[in-house]
Amino acid sequence: MATPKPDHEGLAFSSELVPDWALRGPKSSAQTAWDFCTAPFRMAILPDLVSERCHMTSLRAERFAAVLPHLRGRVLDIGAGDNMLVRLYRKYAEQIGATSSDATDSVGADIMDWGSDCRIIEDAANLPFKDDSFDTVSFIACINHIIKRGDALKEAKRVVRPGGRVLITMIGPLIGKVGHAIWWYSEDKHREVDKDELMGMSPGEIRELLKAAGFELELEKRFVYGLNWLYVARA
Repeated sequence: MATPKPDHEGLAFSSELVPDWALRGPKSSAQTAWDFCTAPFRMAILPDLVSERCHMTSLRAERFAAVLPHLRGRVLDIGAGDNMLVRLYRKYAEQIGATSSDATDSVGADIMDWGSDCRIIEDAANLPFKDDSFDTVSFIACINHIIKRGDALKEAKRVVRPGGRVLITMIGPLIGKVGHAIWWYSEDKHREVDKDELMGMSPGEIRELLKAAGFELELEKRFVYGLNWLYVARA
């Protein structure tokens, strides 16, 4: 198993939770203005943790704020990194209508050990979980980095209960290529990158993957100035 570089703390990932103010919505007019004025810093130059310490809404906060309201029941977060989504779910479960027991029983999974309490797996296309064992499966900014992404979504369909959902966030191909070239702190700078990874995916590509895996798309929502997409699909 590959080991991340020891300097990832505070860069690609962090043990420090996303602050409450960064997840609270809607943003105040002052925060909206500050985020807009500092957009180049928070979106391209500064690691998330540094952005948050400067009271800029980080990219990770934007993603989690978009995803958290759509979590249901027991959650499996694939490509979980520092397991931040599950940690936030456990903190805010009751506020979003979930039970603390479901949140506690939720799992973050990743192929690399980034120093969190994730379940380490060998392949997202071959999950070590029983059929129908989760209510929600999420892929936060990671489906493009999974080589067998179609098989991974089929595995998500297997482990999610009938009527459950899959959540995906993704940037487009062009902004993804530009972003990954600029993001010196990104997790792909701390591991070996496979030649078949993509730096972003188009809405059409995501729709086709979901359809092929047997999911019915229910919601497409743009966020962060339309540069990111949230997809919610039902099994």
